[in-house]
Amino acid sequence: NDVLCEVTEADIPQTLIERLAEERRLEAQKRKERTEAHLYMTIQVVSNDNFYGHQGNDLFDPDRVNYRTFKVKKSCSISEFLDIIAENMKYPLQQMRVWPIQSRQNQTVRPTFLDLDTYGHKTVQETADSESPWTVWVETLSPESGLQELPVFDKDNDVLIFVKLYDPKTASISFCGHMYVPISAKVSELMPDLCRRAGFPINTPLTLFEEVKPNMVELIDDVNLPLEKTLEELMDGDIIVFQRDDPEVHQYELPTAKDYFKDLYYRVEVIFCDKLNPSDPGFSLDLSMRMNYDQMANAVAQYLHTDPYLLQFFKPQSYREGPGNAIRCTFEGNLKDLLLYSKPKQPRKLYYQQLNIRINELENKKQFKCTWVNSKLKEEKELVLYPNKNGRVSDLLEEAKKQVTLSEDGSGKLRLLEVISYKIYSIQREETLLDLLSSQGSTKSYRIEEIPLDEVNLSSNETLIPVAHFQKEVFSTFGVPFLLKIKQNEPFSAVKERVQKKLDIPDKEFEKYKFAVVVMGRVEHISDEDQNIRVDLDIFKPHAIQGANMQARPWLGLDHVNKTPKRTRYNYLEKAIKIHN
Repeated sequence: NDVLCEVTEADIPQTLIERLAEERRLEAQKRKERTEAHLYMTIQVVSNDNFYGHQGNDLFDPDRVNYRTFKVKKSCSISEFLDIIAENMKYPLQQMRVWPIQSRQNQTVRPTFLDLDTYGHKTVQETADSESPWTVWVETLSPESGLQELPVFDKDNDVLIFVKLYDPKTASISFCGHMYVPISAKVSELMPDLCRRAGFPINTPLTLFEEVKPNMVELIDDVNLPLEKTLEELMDGDIIVFQRDDPEVHQYELPTAKDYFKDLYYRVEVIFCDKLNPSDPGFSLDLSMRMNYDQMANAVAQYLHTDPYLLQFFKPQSYREGPGNAIRCTFEGNLKDLLLYSKPKQPRKLYYQQLNIRINELENKKQFKCTWVNSKLKEEKELVLYPNKNGRVSDLLEEAKKQVTLSEDGSGKLRLLEVISYKIYSIQREETLLDLLSSQGSTKSYRIEEIPLDEVNLSSNETLIPVAHFQKEVFSTFGVPFLLKIKQNEPFSAVKERVQKKLDIPDKEFEKYKFAVVVMGRVEHISDEDQNIRVDLDIFKPHAIQGANMQARPWLGLDHVNKTPKRTRYNYLEKAIKIHN
């Protein structure tokens, strides 16, 4: 039998109640939005205030402008909409005029005349031709005009013209307002008013251009012709750009408005990210695709307040996010070539890092990473050195001296050791070419250290042997290996004392150390009974490996418990060269 239970709200978990309430709220919001979309439309309003400061084509950037937005009923008439605008903007109706923003076929966006005699009684939906959002420019009477209402616009004989001033010195555009001009008026008749708007003396010679469309700004050659014969397909919303006619103008990078807009056509937003900071969001610059390397570097350096020669740039990777190959400072292409690998519909991105040496010097050098170990075998730090590409080990050691602190009573001489799996494999000769040194292999690295005074000059009965730490298994090496001087026929007890002194180990702990001679993986332990044996240098001579063009060098092993922190000394992350704050 079915059992019916009465469930009260108290029996329902609070989280479930909250979730159901949120779902109901979201559903109600969706119903409201569907209703509004059916009954209402969005109208976006721009004014002259939105035009000031705009540096691009047309009068504003539709993607960046801060619209004043209205939601009005689609059945609202244009006259009713004007009442809404007038109340909101605090302007009398006779001091404002609405001009719909229309997209032309030539990729421009300009205001067009709205005849209230024809459209005043029509709905906003009809007038906007169902376009939503619908964008309009609201012209308002300037308080400085001294008039009580906007001048009458004769749609048959007048044309609405916008004017911009170009300053080649700053390569910038200033919006200078708009004017009603008879289509029969000569261009020269506009010049006194243009000078007044720019703050020039009335008779200042001017050069005028028509902003036709993106990448097309044409010089107005004959200013004595009427506008209808001067401007291409004269229409309301046409733009005239003017500048002072200066004979010295060609000293500037973009001497004319035509040059400026041509440069603007090739401009693109590029994000520059710090290569050494994986989470860096970067900063963006508007740059010309026609820029060469030096122009790009100067633009970035100006933003970062640094020297362009202290910057290195990197292309983006084509297959995943992150920096790719370095860009040489002698790169002869342009910015467009550098951005070829940018992913479609993704921000164009380049990477950079700040240097402490000039990029032209860096590119003639070889980056060499190694470890510095002090005389106590305690402190280690990674060195990133930049010797010349054709340099030798001796050049590398000289570079290292600029970054390390030598012992006050030391030899002042350095040596380069090749280390593999925590064992010293070889001492590199100073005349060895750096190109011959290979850092391949995850367990292989190079180490620089100061040569102790007593190891600078060795007698014929002395030699240096490598010493390494291991725990139980000879392949379980760890810690910092080192070189030790031994003498022919000296007691092994003296060698032990020298090891203890070099490592600065207390007697009680050192008693736990076991010693072994390791030859090609074969271990020969030195027992406590053998403490009085004498050193035989022949034991530590390199052994030829059959079938290989190399030698295995015997080493002295210290068998003891590994107390070093568990970390991998040889898996280096790419390190910053040096960042200036």
